[in-house]
Amino acid sequence: MRRGYTRQAYMELVNTIHEIVPNVSLTSDFIAGFCGETEEDHSQSLELIERVGYSFCFCFPYSMREKTFAYHHLTDDVPIEVKKRRHDELAMISRNKSLEFNQKQIGTIQIVLVEGPSRRSPTQVFGRNDYNTKVIFDREVTLTATTVNQDCSHMSFKPGDYVVVEVCK
Repeated sequence: MRRGYTRQAYMELVNTIHEIVPNVSLTSDFIAGFCGETEEDHSQSLELIERVGYSFCFCFPYSMREKTFAYHHLTDDVPIEVKKRRHDELAMISRNKSLEFNQKQIGTIQIVLVEGPSRRSPTQVFGRNDYNTKVIFDREVTLTATTVNQDCSHMSFKPGDYVVVEVCK
């Protein structure tokens, strides 16, 4: 796909990032069934997701786009059934790695930017932490007098607020 780097250079960069920021959240896009993709190429993509441990991957089957180099110079030679299977395999391993990443956040304290009401319940809001992980929590909390002043014992969160939460599940 005309990348300007090698797999080895990419992995060296990923390893350096992990050394500097051990709990870093890395994401990537994966296209299943790009022109000329072999089973070996696909296997290497699966292995890359496993090895890097992305917190999230955008996976989708390849389709020709008129304003791209591939449209004008390459042949879309991977059958749609193969693209679908490969996409499903990429998505499955990606979901597993995302779950592993998210489970490591359980029990940690996170700063969350509130984005809006949760679809789960009108009494909850959702936001995203520094890892871009969606976090859902109660819209309102009552604090005990031992943690705050008596006149500030009730808080309600709205979009744009930053909230410190403990990730429970």
